[in-house]
Amino acid sequence: MREAFLNLFIKELYIKYKGKTIIPVPSYIKDDEVRGFNHVEEVFSMLNLPMKKALIKTSHFKQAEKGAKKRQEIRKHLCLVPDINLENEKVLLVDDIYTTGSTLKTAINLIEKLNPKSIEVLVLAKTIDLKKRKSNTN
Repeated sequence: MREAFLNLFIKELYIKYKGKTIIPVPSYIKDDEVRGFNHVEEVFSMLNLPMKKALIKTSHFKQAEKGAKKRQEIRKHLCLVPDINLENEKVLLVDDIYTTGSTLKTAINLIEKLNPKSIEVLVLAKTIDLKKRKSNTN
């Protein structure tokens, strides 16, 4: 199933991000164990770029049912892998979905502490609040 997400763009994405190290935004380890895999790692492994697991999600913190303010609490649930080295690396931070940006902002703040040469972000999808969109078009 992973091919369904990137297959059409795989060559372009590889060319654009060649030389970068993929850092996947993690799921909680027990969620991966139940699922049998980490979906973000599986999808982005298709790029055939080096991948480092630099981040850990320390608890089951499901953001889907939470509002923007509560989603910011993700910073209490993400941390760096001990002894990970990203100094002078070109990082490609990847995730499946962008809603409020809380997870990515937290991940970027953590990764910046490791002095990478650069950080770029790639997500599969971005949510759109249709209520806000309707009110902006009126």
